[in-house]
Amino acid sequence: MPLVYNTSSANIGYHSMRNYKNVDCVIVNEREIQHEMRDKNNKIEFLMKKLSSQQKIKNVVVTRGKEGALIYNRKDNKFNSSAAFADAAVDKIGAGDAMLSIISLCLKNKFPHELALLIGSLAAAQSTESIGNKNSVSKIKILKTLEHLLK
Repeated sequence: MPLVYNTSSANIGYHSMRNYKNVDCVIVNEREIQHEMRDKNNKIEFLMKKLSSQQKIKNVVVTRGKEGALIYNRKDNKFNSSAAFADAAVDKIGAGDAMLSIISLCLKNKFPHELALLIGSLAAAQSTESIGNKNSVSKIKILKTLEHLLK
């Protein structure tokens, strides 16, 4: 059974990913993976590979705020990155959830990892444009942005 896991800064220190193995996709932010791995010195890529190997996680996604996001696929032993698309974040709470919902669907449907991350990043950026869950992620807006980016 495929599993998807998303941590949040609200449960940092109270919850550990060590209880979960053979997960399809994990999404964490940079600070959360450093905390989980008890390592603030090594590069994020090293921590992603280590977490993926220890927990047998297929895809590890790390969000990095203005620096964008990274995805690591254990099978391919490959990293892909995506830029941050939010011009100004009104409310970043829930951006990881928006990314999780979209990227998990993309990965399940065998989208290339870089495209799944790009679409997930666009969804996360949309999520930060309004407070709370006032606006839903718009498929039309994502498609228009993709069309513009890929021209």
